[in-house]
Amino acid sequence: MPSERNTLKTPHFSKPPSQSQYRNCYYYEWTINFYDGVQDSPIDVHVKSKDDDLGHHTITYDHGWPFGFCEQVFERTLFWGHFTLGSKFVSFNVFDREIVNIIGRNISANNMVHWLLKQDGYYLSSEFKPYDDPAWMFRGHWQ
Repeated sequence: MPSERNTLKTPHFSKPPSQSQYRNCYYYEWTINFYDGVQDSPIDVHVKSKDDDLGHHTITYDHGWPFGFCEQVFERTLFWGHFTLGSKFVSFNVFDREIVNIIGRNISANNMVHWLLKQDGYYLSSEFKPYDDPAWMFRGHWQ
């Protein structure tokens, strides 16, 4: 069985992540990163908020897709995603107050949220780690 271990120190992105895309945030700046941890199986990522539809993006093993935004005041920012892996799918909030409480935030830096999509489900981390690192927090299964 192929290993799901990521041997790369830096993930590849379908477009380069922007660390300072929103330098004029009045509140907190965030970058959300999605990684495909399933070999030979592309994953369709579709992220939306109340105001924005970020479109469909296909990520492949050891590659990712990032997006950045400024958090709304009073912690009202919500982004959700729909993910498809072959015949499996799952939808979940990729950014909300609960995620902020888990990850934490830093007013002087671009805050990061990392989502890893693996064969058995999806995982959360505040920093990028190898795909088999036990520090990834399991958040749910595919349907």
